[in-house]
Amino acid sequence: RDALRDYLSRGPVLFADACCGSTRFDRSFRDLMGQMFPDHPLQPIPVDHELFSDVTAHRIDRVRLRKMVAGAANAAMKSRTEVGPPVLEGVEIDGRYAVIYSRYDISCALENQASLACDGYVEEDAMKVAMNIVLYSMLQDISGAWGDNTTD
Repeated sequence: RDALRDYLSRGPVLFADACCGSTRFDRSFRDLMGQMFPDHPLQPIPVDHELFSDVTAHRIDRVRLRKMVAGAANAAMKSRTEVGPPVLEGVEIDGRYAVIYSRYDISCALENQASLACDGYVEEDAMKVAMNIVLYSMLQDISGAWGDNTTD
């Protein structure tokens, strides 16, 4: 944990999602981030942040989230699609997000493995969100991430 925290504090970005919207993973990840960054809690990333702008890649202000609908015991599974702003949280350090986290599934949608039991982004929106996160991460200054390798 200490090594990961130190590494992330130098510029790189950790991107994580709760596969299929797993509540157990969500609790565990939140606990871990609270231990690693007690002074920088996970906070919602505002929809007007550059991460969601065309400066990064795609302008994203609305996404489609698939959510399972609770039903009666032994009933067929159903889901509904909700439209709203993207739901990402982050750990912000020195004005940049060192951790970007989604409690909703992104990874299964990227693999076209969406199921009714999976709370997460629809495939097209998952791709746009993931692309923005990767490009945002690449735009961060990571000159100090690997230590000082310069020679004079």
